[in-house]
Amino acid sequence: IANFYPTKGLRYLVEAAESFRNEDEVAFVVLGEGEERPMLEKMIMDKRLEKRVFLMGKITQARQFLPAFDVFVLPSAKEGFPWALLEAMTAKVPVIATAVGAVPEIIENGKNGFVVDPARPAQISAQVRTLLKDDRLRQEFGIQGHQTVLLKFGLDKMVSRIEEIL
Repeated sequence: IANFYPTKGLRYLVEAAESFRNEDEVAFVVLGEGEERPMLEKMIMDKRLEKRVFLMGKITQARQFLPAFDVFVLPSAKEGFPWALLEAMTAKVPVIATAVGAVPEIIENGKNGFVVDPARPAQISAQVRTLLKDDRLRQEFGIQGHQTVLLKFGLDKMVSRIEEIL
């Protein structure tokens, strides 16, 4: 789930998808829209990934579809506080995200998700592969991610932190 802007790093997700070209059971689905759509479409065609990467466009209330996914990837090159990441974790979807913005504050690498370096598609594909091969790890990351959101980023906790600042 992303706005198709350069900072969202979607080109790295498409590059990561290349290593799954011949694996029929794996698909990358991107929900959203934006200025990079033509570039991403061309990239998908040039890499012959039309049967592997799907740009679904803007979908209202996209978070309701999160539980249908096996893995959520946030490939951002730059990020602030990624709400889509918290939404995925709330839906108990295991996450992989780049070490930008607040991501390292949200994800404890190897405990409630994987953190990878930005602009490193090989790291993304390696961690996607790790999660797809390990049902137990996917389930554990989903549970731990959900717990992280409840304990660290619930409404009461966030309001209390803001009040501390004020």
